[in-house]
Amino acid sequence: MSESNFARLLSPLRIGNVLLRNRIVFTAHDSSHQVQGQIGDAYIAYQVARARGGAGLQILSAASIDENSATYDNQLQLFTDDAIPGYRRMAEAVHEAGGTVFGQLLHSGRDASGSSDGSKPVTYSASAVRNEKLHTISRALSISEIRQVIRSFAAAAKRVQAAGLDGVEICASHGYLPAQFLTESMNCRADQYGGSPENRFRFLHEICAAVRADVGESFPIGVRLSAADLDNVGLEASQSLDALQRLEQEGIVDFFHLVVGSGATLGGRIHIVAPMALPAGYVMPFALQAKKVLKSPLIATGRFNTPQLAEEAITKGAADAIGMTRAMICDPDLGKKVEDRRIDDIRACIACDQACIGHLHKGYHVSCIQFPESGRETSLGIYPSVTVKKRVLVVGAGPAGMKAASVAALRGHSVILCEASNRLGGQANIAAKLPGRAEFGGIVTNLTREVELAGVDLRLKTVVNAGLIASIAPEALVIATGGKPTTPDPDRFEGMRTLTAEDVLSGVEKAGQRVVVADALCDWVGIGVSLQLAGDGHDVTLAVTGTLPGETIPLYVRDELAGRLFDAGVKVVNYSRLYGADKDSVYFEHIMALKPVVLENVDTLVVCDGVTANRTLEQEVEGLDLEMYSIGDCLTPRTAEEAVLDGLKVGRLL
Repeated sequence: MSESNFARLLSPLRIGNVLLRNRIVFTAHDSSHQVQGQIGDAYIAYQVARARGGAGLQILSAASIDENSATYDNQLQLFTDDAIPGYRRMAEAVHEAGGTVFGQLLHSGRDASGSSDGSKPVTYSASAVRNEKLHTISRALSISEIRQVIRSFAAAAKRVQAAGLDGVEICASHGYLPAQFLTESMNCRADQYGGSPENRFRFLHEICAAVRADVGESFPIGVRLSAADLDNVGLEASQSLDALQRLEQEGIVDFFHLVVGSGATLGGRIHIVAPMALPAGYVMPFALQAKKVLKSPLIATGRFNTPQLAEEAITKGAADAIGMTRAMICDPDLGKKVEDRRIDDIRACIACDQACIGHLHKGYHVSCIQFPESGRETSLGIYPSVTVKKRVLVVGAGPAGMKAASVAALRGHSVILCEASNRLGGQANIAAKLPGRAEFGGIVTNLTREVELAGVDLRLKTVVNAGLIASIAPEALVIATGGKPTTPDPDRFEGMRTLTAEDVLSGVEKAGQRVVVADALCDWVGIGVSLQLAGDGHDVTLAVTGTLPGETIPLYVRDELAGRLFDAGVKVVNYSRLYGADKDSVYFEHIMALKPVVLENVDTLVVCDGVTANRTLEQEVEGLDLEMYSIGDCLTPRTAEEAVLDGLKVGRLL
């Protein structure tokens, strides 16, 4: 894009009495960096990196406004004055880095999922309605309890202001408590807070009015709301738009923040952090509809992963600012790179969900598979200076090798990167062939650019052996030769046409009409192969060793894929360990019942059994008097996340 095409994204935006330096927003999201609900050094470093990287506005993680409002035990807290010192340190640090920072207020309502002792918490909502995702029934708030919650929102906002932050956002999105009052299917009340649209709106209105009364007229207040829950049972677009218009008419808020999805249902929650199968920027039509009737500044968030797409949304009038959270988890310097017109240097988010929301769901700090420095600012975020410059040879230009080579070169080493094939990327190129996973190829594009910028000496079509190593004479050798596809044992499958996942994805081998996919990995591969075959007209049964397909992959990705498997007509058999096959039947053992499972009338078996470590070079050079490391799949097969992290750690260590 030409320089002028980013004029809108880079232009200032006024929200209340605050002037943002640009329209790139690092929106509220839980990074799991808080310590016992309080802001600490790691979270400050995480936010400061984005302030230095050029974010126009940063909104801190949703904070619970009372003891009953958190989604889980370690939620950021704002219900006592104990929170103020941490928030003040955050505000001072972000301001010093040139940023603007708002707080966000949350009451999860019936979406609270955990407690400090492992017991099920008592949850509160507009009505006593069953939560489809958590399988719990909430307690309907009494009038006095409603009034106390409203007071707690106002008190929390006052603490945000007292700590020196620049504004506050009320979280009414994703099926949390204010949305539960707005949504007809969740609000069965017959009093002043239920029934008519006006009554269902009353709770949100009174929260905003109480916050405004406590913080005064000059402190910016915003509301984040889902444009639609997209699950057929939650908030509908018309209800959301009605609430936004009512709020604007009241004149008590300064901006709106539009998202989609709901945490209350499996179908709605995939939109909270949308996987790559959903189109980039797909919230734009909802935002366009809202901007037609709203005059207040509007932030739109929903998989905007490039500055080009953000600029387009603002140009079309869909929003005044764009939430680019995962984009700045993946590349903290996105804003500065746009300012400097270094667009090709931006590391684009591929929406894999693996180390961002995927980490959070496992109880770990948010990071990024492409940029593992993210979320690790206080440990791996700074590269140590080279004390002795070395000649480093990296063998294998998959994700692990590319990351190791670029980091080592940036530190000042002289790095040669050799790849036996004619292209970079290794197994990532195969992964990108899975249906709906083409964007995963971005990891290759992004790491390739890092290799180029670091000045690595890249040599394709170069097979490395002991002789070549001797001629190069490196001081350090990094082996990143990846893995080799596991070959099915022909004695176990006599008479059955047997293929590997790679055979199917590469198109080298053709499957018959009636296919069984035996998935021992429970990741993306078995599902992807099944979807490709079903899309080509094959009758497909997917047999998995786990409890369900995709058991090991991020929840939102897995749930979205489950819907696609259903639409494609793929039959699923779980708890199934592959045993063998003959000419027309495949034999499994039910892992729990320990009894046979026989799938008959089959003409092709596709075995998804991953790769084995390629240790050929490692064994050839064993015993050499040389600093050596093995990383990625040749160390042991894992995922691209671990490969890149291995590369980072070794690149820093050399």
